[in-house]
Amino acid sequence: MTGSGLGQRTDRHWFSLHAVLVALLISALPTASNATPCGEVQGLENFHKAIEDVEGGVRSRPLTILHLGDSHIALDSFTRGLRNRWTETFGNAGRGLMPGVPFRYYAPDGFKLEMRGNWDVASSLAADASGPFGIQGFRASSADKNAVMGVHSESAVSRVVIDVYGTPHSGALLLKLGNAASLKLSTRRDVPGLIQLSVPAANVHEVRLMPAGTGDVHVLGWNFLSSGSPGMRYDSFGVVAATANITRRWDRQTVHAQIGAMKPDLVILGFGTNEGFNNGLDLEAYRELASSFAGEIKEAAPDASIALLGPFDGARQGTGEACGDGWMTPPKLDGVRGVLRDVAAAHGYFFWDGGAAMGERCASNEWAKADPPLMYADRVHLRPAGAERLAGALWNALMEQEKQGSSCGRPSGPG
Repeated sequence: MTGSGLGQRTDRHWFSLHAVLVALLISALPTASNATPCGEVQGLENFHKAIEDVEGGVRSRPLTILHLGDSHIALDSFTRGLRNRWTETFGNAGRGLMPGVPFRYYAPDGFKLEMRGNWDVASSLAADASGPFGIQGFRASSADKNAVMGVHSESAVSRVVIDVYGTPHSGALLLKLGNAASLKLSTRRDVPGLIQLSVPAANVHEVRLMPAGTGDVHVLGWNFLSSGSPGMRYDSFGVVAATANITRRWDRQTVHAQIGAMKPDLVILGFGTNEGFNNGLDLEAYRELASSFAGEIKEAAPDASIALLGPFDGARQGTGEACGDGWMTPPKLDGVRGVLRDVAAAHGYFFWDGGAAMGERCASNEWAKADPPLMYADRVHLRPAGAERLAGALWNALMEQEKQGSSCGRPSGPG
């Protein structure tokens, strides 16, 4: 009977009904005017809007990103892949640096640093750290007129902005730009707090900062900005061994003022690895800490998108779930990711899972054994090839809207 007229009429009736059902389903979908453009991901709306404004020629201010975290961004091994992609796409508008040489091996890409004389460099890492700290996490103080903090920048510098903490008793700084005569800049402030000293520079490459010998100066960091149209400014400040708890030791008014002046379009928070290696971590207390600090950033920069990074996979010898070869996954590592994922969902932030980007649990052990290895033998820190791979994955995730649809067709960048 399959070839009978009845069978044919039945098939036509079924296809007609199917077409009606499909039409009904399509009509129930949101129209293009109501749909989220370019596959927008939660939490990145403001960042992507800033990109659109720059590309549309309605904004001249640089795209600005602030990235805070632990040892993964203390050096430029991981952030290099992000910075290279952004500056190659939008142009280089400069970056901020920590004061002087705050820790061993600090060597930001594109800069040569020197620090001579009597400087007292304080870190906010220690639980008993005292005195004012800003988003850079360090403070360099001196009253020695023979002390020097110097920078050679590969890119020409068109403006230097120095973050200092001023008090009623603070002295002055001497700023030397290239071969020009030194400028004397007061750091005195009747009410203690942040002072940002902004000085135009004639596209110089050499910058030196020296106490004038009139009292203590407290340098929190300095920014080297380049002329661009408009370019990308990407500041990354990481402290080795830091947890999010380090932010409790930063001066709230200073942090608020720094972020407010920077006006970032995106703030990336990359804490979590060291918390995940702490078997005694109180996850609920950590939830409150992460939520509170992200909220303070949002208060200081209400137009910024906020991205929370779930920590990369890691392993150690000791307690945890076995990965083989004697290596164990710390039991709190995935719990930290869960907390950050929940905080992001609750507050409308973007969340990126660094562990999943590596290949889920025990990936660190496999990455360390790969040929060539992608991770160091400690199963915590990334080798250059692994850092580049994950930087590319994060960049793609942050720029996803820009790569989708006919109006969002940006390539994924180098690498």
